[in-house]
Amino acid sequence: MRADLIDIQVEDHGDDVEISLSGSLSRVHLPAVREKIEMLTKGPGCFFFLNLQRAHFKADEYLDLFLEVLDRIKAQNSALILIFDSEEQKAYFDKYKNIFEIYESRSAYKNSGMRKQLSQIGVHYGKKTGLRLTPSVAIALAILIVGWSITLFLIVAAQGRDIADKHAQIIALQSQKDRYIREIDKLESSIGPLRKLGVVQDTAMLSSFGIIQDWVSYLEYLENSRREK
Repeated sequence: MRADLIDIQVEDHGDDVEISLSGSLSRVHLPAVREKIEMLTKGPGCFFFLNLQRAHFKADEYLDLFLEVLDRIKAQNSALILIFDSEEQKAYFDKYKNIFEIYESRSAYKNSGMRKQLSQIGVHYGKKTGLRLTPSVAIALAILIVGWSITLFLIVAAQGRDIADKHAQIIALQSQKDRYIREIDKLESSIGPLRKLGVVQDTAMLSSFGIIQDWVSYLEYLENSRREK
Protein backbone atom coordinates (compact mmCIF):
# COMPACT_ATOMS: atom_id res chain seq x y z
CA MET A 1 0.00 0.00 0.00
CA ARG A 2 1.45 3.38 -1.02
CA ALA A 3 1.95 6.09 1.61
CA ASP A 4 -0.32 8.58 -0.17
CA LEU A 5 -3.30 6.21 0.22
CA ILE A 6 -3.07 6.00 4.01
CA ASP A 7 -6.03 7.68 5.74
CA ILE A 8 -4.26 10.37 7.73
CA GLN A 9 -5.63 13.85 8.43
CA VAL A 10 -3.65 16.76 9.85
CA GLU A 11 -4.91 19.86 11.67
CA ASP A 12 -2.34 22.54 12.38
CA HIS A 13 -3.09 24.85 15.32
CA GLY A 14 0.22 26.65 15.51
CA ASP A 15 2.24 24.92 18.21
CA ASP A 16 -0.43 22.18 18.37
CA VAL A 17 -0.60 19.63 15.55
CA GLU A 18 -3.34 17.00 15.59
CA ILE A 19 -2.75 13.94 13.41
CA SER A 20 -5.73 11.61 12.96
CA LEU A 21 -5.00 8.05 11.87
CA SER A 22 -7.89 5.80 10.89
CA GLY A 23 -8.54 2.50 9.18
CA SER A 24 -7.70 -1.15 9.71
CA LEU A 25 -3.91 -1.23 9.88
CA SER A 26 -2.07 -4.50 9.50
CA ARG A 27 1.64 -5.32 9.30
CA VAL A 28 1.74 -4.56 5.59
CA HIS A 29 0.72 -0.93 6.19
CA LEU A 30 3.46 -0.34 8.75
CA PRO A 31 6.16 1.13 6.43
CA ALA A 32 3.73 3.64 4.93
CA VAL A 33 2.38 4.67 8.32
CA ARG A 34 5.92 5.06 9.64
CA GLU A 35 6.85 7.29 6.71
CA LYS A 36 3.83 9.53 7.16
CA ILE A 37 4.09 9.82 10.95
CA GLU A 38 7.82 10.58 10.87
CA MET A 39 7.29 13.23 8.20
CA LEU A 40 4.45 14.94 10.11
CA THR A 41 6.12 14.97 13.55
CA LYS A 42 9.16 17.02 12.68
CA GLY A 43 9.61 20.32 14.44
CA PRO A 44 10.88 21.42 17.86
CA GLY A 45 8.71 22.85 20.63
CA CYS A 46 5.45 21.44 19.30
CA PHE A 47 2.64 19.38 20.82
CA PHE A 48 1.78 16.48 18.54
CA PHE A 49 -1.66 14.99 19.23
CA LEU A 50 -1.96 11.59 17.59
CA ASN A 51 -5.68 10.79 17.33
CA LEU A 52 -6.10 7.00 17.13
CA GLN A 53 -9.80 6.79 17.97
CA ARG A 54 -10.73 5.36 14.54
CA ALA A 55 -7.63 3.23 14.00
CA HIS A 56 -7.74 -0.56 14.32
CA PHE A 57 -4.32 -2.13 14.76
CA LYS A 58 -3.87 -5.69 13.52
CA ALA A 59 -0.20 -6.05 14.53
CA ASP A 60 1.81 -5.34 17.68
CA GLU A 61 4.60 -3.72 15.66
CA TYR A 62 2.72 -0.41 15.75
CA LEU A 63 3.46 -0.20 19.48
CA ASP A 64 7.18 -0.24 18.70
CA LEU A 65 6.62 2.43 16.06
CA PHE A 66 4.89 4.75 18.50
CA LEU A 67 7.63 4.19 21.08
CA GLU A 68 10.25 5.16 18.51
CA VAL A 69 8.25 8.23 17.54
CA LEU A 70 7.90 9.18 21.21
CA ASP A 71 11.66 8.96 21.80
CA ARG A 72 12.41 11.03 18.71
CA ILE A 73 9.83 13.70 19.58
CA LYS A 74 11.19 14.01 23.12
CA ALA A 75 14.70 14.38 21.72
CA GLN A 76 13.56 17.41 19.71
CA ASN A 77 11.96 18.99 22.84
CA SER A 78 8.43 18.32 21.68
CA ALA A 79 5.58 16.29 23.17
CA LEU A 80 3.50 13.38 21.90
CA ILE A 81 -0.04 12.91 23.23
CA LEU A 82 -2.21 9.98 22.16
CA ILE A 83 -5.91 10.73 21.76
CA PHE A 84 -8.55 7.99 22.18
CA ASP A 85 -11.13 6.71 24.66
CA SER A 86 -12.21 3.40 23.10
CA GLU A 87 -11.82 0.18 25.03
CA GLU A 88 -10.11 -1.40 22.01
CA GLN A 89 -7.29 1.15 22.05
CA LYS A 90 -7.01 1.04 25.85
CA ALA A 91 -6.45 -2.72 25.67
CA TYR A 92 -3.92 -2.34 22.82
CA PHE A 93 -1.82 0.26 24.70
CA ASP A 94 -2.38 -1.22 28.15
CA LYS A 95 1.20 -2.38 28.81
CA TYR A 96 2.55 1.05 27.80
CA LYS A 97 -0.14 3.22 29.44
CA ASN A 98 2.40 4.56 31.94
CA ILE A 99 4.79 5.59 29.18
CA PHE A 100 2.45 7.43 26.82
CA GLU A 101 0.35 10.44 27.67
CA ILE A 102 -3.18 9.35 26.79
CA TYR A 103 -6.25 11.62 26.81
CA GLU A 104 -9.80 11.49 25.51
CA SER A 105 -9.40 14.67 23.45
CA ARG A 106 -7.09 17.60 22.85
CA SER A 107 -9.23 19.84 25.08
CA ALA A 108 -9.03 17.22 27.85
CA TYR A 109 -5.25 17.50 27.73
CA LYS A 110 -5.48 21.31 27.88
CA ASN A 111 -7.59 21.06 31.03
CA SER A 112 -5.43 18.40 32.68
CA GLY A 113 -3.16 20.65 34.74
CA MET A 114 -4.90 19.97 38.07
CA ARG A 115 -5.54 16.36 37.11
CA LYS A 116 -1.83 15.78 36.52
CA GLN A 117 -0.96 17.14 39.96
CA LEU A 118 -3.60 14.94 41.60
CA SER A 119 -2.39 11.94 39.63
CA GLN A 120 1.14 12.48 40.92
CA ILE A 121 -0.06 12.11 44.51
CA GLY A 122 -2.27 9.09 43.72
CA VAL A 123 -5.66 10.67 43.01
CA HIS A 124 -7.27 9.74 39.69
CA TYR A 125 -10.52 10.88 38.12
CA GLY A 126 -12.39 9.57 35.11
CA LYS A 127 -15.88 10.10 33.70
CA LYS A 128 -16.70 6.41 33.94
CA THR A 129 -14.83 5.48 37.12
CA GLY A 130 -15.24 8.70 39.07
CA LEU A 131 -12.73 9.64 41.76
CA ARG A 132 -10.25 6.86 42.54
CA LEU A 133 -7.52 6.84 45.18
CA THR A 134 -4.47 4.65 45.42
CA PRO A 135 -4.37 2.49 48.58
CA SER A 136 -1.59 4.58 50.15
CA VAL A 137 -3.46 7.84 49.53
CA ALA A 138 -6.71 6.32 50.81
CA ILE A 139 -4.98 5.18 54.03
CA ALA A 140 -3.32 8.56 54.50
CA LEU A 141 -6.63 10.34 53.90
CA ALA A 142 -8.43 8.05 56.35
CA ILE A 143 -5.78 8.72 59.02
CA LEU A 144 -6.08 12.45 58.36
CA ILE A 145 -9.88 12.36 58.70
CA VAL A 146 -9.66 10.33 61.92
CA GLY A 147 -7.09 12.81 63.25
CA TRP A 148 -9.35 15.73 62.43
CA SER A 149 -12.31 13.99 64.07
CA ILE A 150 -10.36 13.29 67.28
CA THR A 151 -9.03 16.85 67.38
CA LEU A 152 -12.55 18.25 66.89
CA PHE A 153 -13.90 15.96 69.61
CA LEU A 154 -11.17 17.06 72.04
CA ILE A 155 -11.85 20.73 71.28
CA VAL A 156 -15.60 20.31 71.82
CA ALA A 157 -14.99 18.33 75.03
CA ALA A 158 -12.58 20.99 76.35
CA GLN A 159 -15.05 23.76 75.55
CA GLY A 160 -17.78 21.75 77.25
CA ARG A 161 -15.68 21.41 80.41
CA ASP A 162 -14.83 25.12 80.31
CA ILE A 163 -18.51 26.04 79.99
CA ALA A 164 -19.40 23.70 82.87
CA ASP A 165 -16.65 25.26 85.05
CA LYS A 166 -17.85 28.78 84.29
CA HIS A 167 -21.43 27.76 85.02
CA ALA A 168 -20.33 26.31 88.37
CA GLN A 169 -18.43 29.54 89.15
CA ILE A 170 -21.52 31.62 88.35
CA ILE A 171 -23.63 29.44 90.63
CA ALA A 172 -21.01 29.76 93.40
CA LEU A 173 -20.85 33.56 93.02
CA GLN A 174 -24.63 33.81 93.03
CA SER A 175 -24.74 31.67 96.19
CA GLN A 176 -22.06 33.85 97.79
CA LYS A 177 -23.99 36.97 96.86
CA ASP A 178 -27.17 35.58 98.42
CA ARG A 179 -25.23 34.70 101.58
CA TYR A 180 -23.79 38.20 101.83
CA ILE A 181 -27.25 39.70 101.43
CA ARG A 182 -28.59 37.51 104.22
CA GLU A 183 -25.65 38.46 106.48
CA ILE A 184 -26.17 42.15 105.76
CA ASP A 185 -29.88 41.83 106.56
CA LYS A 186 -29.00 40.00 109.76
CA LEU A 187 -26.44 42.65 110.68
CA GLU A 188 -28.87 45.49 110.10
CA SER A 189 -31.49 43.78 112.24
CA SER A 190 -28.94 43.15 115.00
CA ILE A 191 -27.96 46.84 115.36
CA GLY A 192 -31.59 47.95 115.57
CA PRO A 193 -31.48 48.07 119.44
CA LEU A 194 -28.28 50.14 119.27
CA ARG A 195 -29.98 52.78 117.17
CA LYS A 196 -32.74 53.06 119.77
CA LEU A 197 -30.13 53.59 122.51
CA GLY A 198 -28.45 56.28 120.42
CA VAL A 199 -25.21 54.37 120.35
CA VAL A 200 -25.15 53.93 116.59
CA GLN A 201 -26.12 56.91 114.45
CA ASP A 202 -24.98 55.59 111.11
CA THR A 203 -24.23 52.13 109.79
CA ALA A 204 -21.32 53.55 107.77
CA MET A 205 -19.07 53.37 110.87
CA LEU A 206 -19.32 49.57 110.71
CA SER A 207 -16.78 49.58 107.90
CA SER A 208 -14.07 50.66 110.39
CA PHE A 209 -13.99 47.31 112.13
CA GLY A 210 -15.62 44.82 109.79
CA ILE A 211 -18.72 42.69 110.09
CA ILE A 212 -20.34 42.55 113.55
CA GLN A 213 -22.20 39.38 114.42
CA ASP A 214 -24.48 40.97 117.06
CA TRP A 215 -24.88 44.13 119.17
CA VAL A 216 -23.11 42.58 122.20
CA SER A 217 -19.87 42.38 120.19
CA TYR A 218 -20.30 46.03 119.27
CA LEU A 219 -20.71 47.06 122.90
CA GLU A 220 -17.53 45.17 123.76
CA TYR A 221 -15.77 47.07 120.99
CA LEU A 222 -16.94 50.45 122.42
CA GLU A 223 -15.81 49.51 125.95
CA ASN A 224 -12.37 48.52 124.73
CA SER A 225 -12.10 51.78 122.78
CA ARG A 226 -12.86 53.86 125.92
CA ARG A 227 -10.22 52.01 127.93
CA GLU A 228 -7.61 52.66 125.34
CA LYS A 229 -8.36 56.40 125.48
